[in-house]
Amino acid sequence: MKNVFLIFTALACPLVSQILPTSAAEFYKGKTLNLLVNYTAGGPTDIEARLLARHLGNHIAGQPLIVVRNMAGAGGMIGANWLAQAAPRDGTTLGYLTGVAAAAAQGTESLKVDVTKLPFVAGFESLGVYYARSDLGGGIKQATDILSKSDFWVGGLTPDTSKDLALRAELELLGLKHKYVSGYPGAAEVRMALEHNEVQLTSESLPTFRSMIQPGLIETGRAITLWYDAPEKFSKNGHPEGETLKALTFEQFYRKAKGEPPTGSNLWRMARLVTEFTTSLLRTIQLPPGVPQELTDILRTAIEDLANDQDYKVDAMRTLKFIPRFATGVEAERAFLNSVNVDPELRKFMRDYVELGYTLNGKK
Repeated sequence: MKNVFLIFTALACPLVSQILPTSAAEFYKGKTLNLLVNYTAGGPTDIEARLLARHLGNHIAGQPLIVVRNMAGAGGMIGANWLAQAAPRDGTTLGYLTGVAAAAAQGTESLKVDVTKLPFVAGFESLGVYYARSDLGGGIKQATDILSKSDFWVGGLTPDTSKDLALRAELELLGLKHKYVSGYPGAAEVRMALEHNEVQLTSESLPTFRSMIQPGLIETGRAITLWYDAPEKFSKNGHPEGETLKALTFEQFYRKAKGEPPTGSNLWRMARLVTEFTTSLLRTIQLPPGVPQELTDILRTAIEDLANDQDYKVDAMRTLKFIPRFATGVEAERAFLNSVNVDPELRKFMRDYVELGYTLNGKK
């Protein structure tokens, strides 16, 4: 039956391409659009995807029902691989993915596909916010107090994810001795581990930080904000959201701690590259290969329309305390494609750094 299904799918795709020029506007009428999330339910990727699912259909002709499907595992690569290899190529499956650009850039073994072949619909921009338990090492009253602490536990997902790479690299750049533990299936599990004091420091995307960490941990005094990662254009002088976070970018924090900016070492170059993946390309919205361009354009336009959707904005502020910004179009797609083309020296450094992460966790 599986082979029959694959044959049917292969035959069906050309038919879709043939009928779209006359029926694209009503293609989704009466259909279900599955929104594939490559992480567990309850995590930041999932929460953002469910927000998107509640409103995106209103901007697609035919107003399809949008259903979120979670496919977690291997740092998000199981879902990415499935989207590329097995998902129907008829426009009824759309991926809301975390980590694929970073995985492609470093040549992650668990990513079995060429993600540049997945039609690019949009990118999601955010910040990465670092925080720690306020009782870490006898207590932290201000962010710079972390500089005198050591041997605390840092929680991540898998050593090859951009989240973990940024965590380890920035702590190492600051010279902070720490213990690294990964293997949590999603950000929700890392957050729970921190609340249970299994780990004492981690990071979150801005939407999750605003909606969960800030009210539940920061405002209650159980945790403290340390610094945040921002796109390179904001790294030196700060992002507008930094004022509400009452925190510095990592580069600003480093200068405050060390009296000079980070050096041009491979570790800093990697940290800067990974930061772009966790901010400018935190999520990517992509389709399975072979989906007709007409459907890609329909979905791009629908996401662009969200910028003027007041109901979406209100829901976003209620759910995320943050209104997502999506990058679409040729420039955004070009930025994504360029991001995976890393020079060989830096790619080797990244891969060696990932291997060290696995060793630290006793996995290799």
